Amino acid sequence: MMKRIPLAAVLTLGIAACGSSTRSYYRLEYPESPKRFEQPRSETLHVRDLDIGSTYRGTEIVYRPDVHQIQYYRSSRWSEKPQAMISNLLRSHLRQSGLFTEVTDAYSQTLPTYTLQGQIESLEELQVGPEDRQARIAISFRLLRTSDDQTLWHWKFDARRPVSGESMLGTVRTMSDLLDDEFTALERELDAYLKDPEAYNQAQAEMQAKAQSGKAQGEGNDSDGEGDHGSSEPLQWDPESPFNRHPSVLKDDTPMPVGYGAVIIPSLSPTLAEGDREPLVVVYRGDKVLQEGRMGKRIILKPGEYKLRMGSGAYEQQLEFDVQIAEGRTVVVPPTAYASLEIDVLDEVFVPHRGSYEIIRLDNREDYGVGFGADEQQGEEVKIWILPPGLYKIIRSGGNYRDRVDFATVRLLPGEHIHYSLVTDPTTGEFKGAGEMNPEDIAQADKAWKLNGVLGGEVTFNRNELLGQKDGWNMGATLYFDGSARYLDGPHLWLTRLELEEGQQRPSNGKHFQNIADRLYLHSIYTYNLLSWFGPYTRVGAEAKLLPRYIEFDEKTDVEELDKDGNVVKTHRQKDRIALGSLFAPLQLKEGAGGNFHVLRERRIELDFRVGIGGRHTLANGLLAYENNQLVPVQDNNLWGVEGTVVGLGRLGRFMTLSTEFDGLLPFNDDAATFTWRNQASLRLASFLSLVYRLNLTRDPNLGIGDDVKSEHDVQLRFSYTLF
Repeated sequence: MMKRIPLAAVLTLGIAACGSSTRSYYRLEYPESPKRFEQPRSETLHVRDLDIGSTYRGTEIVYRPDVHQIQYYRSSRWSEKPQAMISNLLRSHLRQSGLFTEVTDAYSQTLPTYTLQGQIESLEELQVGPEDRQARIAISFRLLRTSDDQTLWHWKFDARRPVSGESMLGTVRTMSDLLDDEFTALERELDAYLKDPEAYNQAQAEMQAKAQSGKAQGEGNDSDGEGDHGSSEPLQWDPESPFNRHPSVLKDDTPMPVGYGAVIIPSLSPTLAEGDREPLVVVYRGDKVLQEGRMGKRIILKPGEYKLRMGSGAYEQQLEFDVQIAEGRTVVVPPTAYASLEIDVLDEVFVPHRGSYEIIRLDNREDYGVGFGADEQQGEEVKIWILPPGLYKIIRSGGNYRDRVDFATVRLLPGEHIHYSLVTDPTTGEFKGAGEMNPEDIAQADKAWKLNGVLGGEVTFNRNELLGQKDGWNMGATLYFDGSARYLDGPHLWLTRLELEEGQQRPSNGKHFQNIADRLYLHSIYTYNLLSWFGPYTRVGAEAKLLPRYIEFDEKTDVEELDKDGNVVKTHRQKDRIALGSLFAPLQLKEGAGGNFHVLRERRIELDFRVGIGGRHTLANGLLAYENNQLVPVQDNNLWGVEGTVVGLGRLGRFMTLSTEFDGLLPFNDDAATFTWRNQASLRLASFLSLVYRLNLTRDPNLGIGDDVKSEHDVQLRFSYTLF
């Protein structure tokens, strides 16, 4: 049945639709100026209609968000052709000034003494920053002697003025005031020329020579290295630099407003890493922070000198560059001044996990801090280190540069990106292997679809005749499969994992095979990076035991089986083993939805937060628990709660870094909350000396360690000194 739409709603929509297409028309205008010349000149002046470029010829008001981009306001227009409007204003201004006896707009029977021609080169609104606007008008003039068409005098202006307010009225008013001032200046210059052309031309030549001399002197001072930057020259725009064609520079399309320049620090990642994977770039003037940006993105700045600071590690360890910004030009920081390192933390079957490590530069023993892997199932991405070129040592978190186990080394060359694999035990943090990624694997990772599958297993046969043990053969077999499918395209990330593991063993004193490994795990998560700082996610998963399980007895035993109320329903007599569960007992289902938040991305602190609502459902499927010669049925269970992860990195002052990682689940109606919280504070006392404090907190009743929070903490004084 079709619903009737109220008439009021129809009228409201109609009015809104009409309102959205309403056009506003504007006119350049300003009050009449008082007479500025008491005695008019005896000559007459003919003012021709000004010429104008095709860009500004229409009635639509021009808006320029970038040096290379023109846009038009469709609903904001001039009331007439702009060249006619400005030409009439010019004639009116000259007539009111009293400079000439007569100012005409057309030839009469008597030829005028002079003819004034002009070209409107710019008439537009400029976007000069995230929120600031300017009005810009540029016009060039030429004075001709009408009798022989000889050009006598040139004059031009290119004026810009800030616009107050946010409406188009503010822009038009600013343009009107600007024209009033510039036309007054035109009259003053024209009068000075006509009074004494030779003296005027000589004064103009002297002014131009003085300006050129001052410019050359300024350039000479810069080459001597004097000024705020000491003996080092700031980086400037170099038209011959090969880095102007760097892929990261060519890819960036950040708008550059008129009157501004830019600086860019190229990203070295082959995929031109976006978002917040690389450290911030901070722009200073003196000790004042002016702006923050990202590698691979132009940072828009007004012309002048600035200091850039970027890279990983503490404040004093970061890289620093002085730059000189020129209007309309992009300064490219040479990528050979740094290197980038991307470390994937994997387990023994190459499944990514959030393991930790530390990086130490070997030539000066400087500790650059703690790094973490990324959990793809949570939609996380690996952070990229930006470091000075050199040889680095990767160690276990809490170790030192002299570690002879649990370490790896990597050499970073200038301007290169290294993609590294670090294999660790997710539980103990023990290093299992490390090395650079296979280029084919990196190329595969860059594709939208990525499929991985690992099949493995082992078979063992063992016979022993050891004292105190029963003679016989031990036999066992284990088979596992780990597979994943990942789709990554723009903001879309979908990841599905399938893990199968089955292991059976028959001891020499047993008659039956026993389960030593039995697991099916399926998990799928979809994340959409809606904003640079937020992305919602949803996920589902299942986990189960594949095969039946048994409890074995050394001697035949009577066992009672109870129902859920504690009543005996069956007695198993003289059994040497009893089945505890059938196929897929138990089956655990998981689902959840929430959001990934990049809470802070400041130069001194980085904070990521993930929170969601999750469900955990256990289907017993007839599973029994054995307690005191009794079999008790396991009950189905449904649990809902809040799950979340917090990862933070802080830099306090110039010498201290802090890192924290909290991962937990809080049920709505149960106090069995679980979490792991790892923290580290590092105080850099000197280039060879650091004080480190670590605190780890764990609570997981499901592991059988009780409900209490277990803590582990230590203090380390790390030092090193190069003797020779």
